[in-house]
Amino acid sequence: MPTKVAEYRARAHAAVNYRLRTIAGGRLASHCRPTAIAILLTERCNARCLHCDIWKNRGKEESPSLEQWKTVVRDLRRWLGPVDIVFTGGEALLMPFASEVVAYSCTQGLLVEHLTHGYWLDQSRIARMALANPRRITISCDGIGATHDKVRGREHFFDTMFTTIQTLLRLRRDKRLGYVIRLKTVIMEHNLHDVCNVARFAQEHRLEVFYQPIEQNYNTPEDPTWFQHSDNWPKDRDRAVAVVQELIELKRRGLPIANSMHQLEVMIPYFRNPESLLILTQSHSAHDKPLCSALTMIQIQSNGDVKTCWCMDPIGNIRTEPIRRIWESRPHWWKSGCCLECRMSEAEKAFVGLTVVS
Repeated sequence: MPTKVAEYRARAHAAVNYRLRTIAGGRLASHCRPTAIAILLTERCNARCLHCDIWKNRGKEESPSLEQWKTVVRDLRRWLGPVDIVFTGGEALLMPFASEVVAYSCTQGLLVEHLTHGYWLDQSRIARMALANPRRITISCDGIGATHDKVRGREHFFDTMFTTIQTLLRLRRDKRLGYVIRLKTVIMEHNLHDVCNVARFAQEHRLEVFYQPIEQNYNTPEDPTWFQHSDNWPKDRDRAVAVVQELIELKRRGLPIANSMHQLEVMIPYFRNPESLLILTQSHSAHDKPLCSALTMIQIQSNGDVKTCWCMDPIGNIRTEPIRRIWESRPHWWKSGCCLECRMSEAEKAFVGLTVVS
């Protein structure tokens, strides 16, 4: 199926299911199908990022086999059509067959995004992933040069990541591939001076960049006051706001910033008063109407567990049950017990005018 046709079908699928979440007072919500699908191929990482604790995981992972991953990909395609799917981690390329899963997903007609930190001296891993020709390859880039090295916790991280970018650009040109190369930048205390330079770097090298504000460290117990004691939270909130305002101006001037204007604008109240948007920012939905993620989200963990909400227990495992059956038998948390009600502060509920589908 041509990519453009697949994209139109995916947008139509998302639009229909978005309406099902809210139409008729939410009475049709149980008919929603997934529109946001993420697969964590591994929860191990060889970086040492300041804002993530996944690299601290140790021990052997009990992961699905290659054939089990292919089965879930095939089942998703037959069930949902050409939907968006993200492969991530940890560092997904630590999984030996990561590129094979990505390539299979692409041949099935799914719209694939692959996330990597790009820190690979052995560029053959990058080349195999690129030759699978996913829709988008996203690379972490939290600053230029030493800034990125500091955030990622290893020397020469930026230089190695830049080699990855050059490999991707070369293969895209020589093999006439169609993937988009996107940088992903987390705005935090350690890189405020360099955040806007990433957009300029992206423009110079024919890339795009997507920004997100700092959150509580991944892979740590939830702490509603984390920003009060985290070294990652900007010490000068006004400076953080000024950086976001500069990004908005750079986008107006045509720099390749992939965020929508609203996605950028909603960072301003977050940096000014994090309590007002803490949970929605953590769920990457502060720019959208607050609705229970169990309506349209699937996240498959590296051990095969399936989650439809980040803070709820898994609802099944792909090693023992088909993904569609898991989805259709999931708890209806949006009817009662939605975490939006129990996790949000009163300040956040008031700020967003919370209405949970029921």
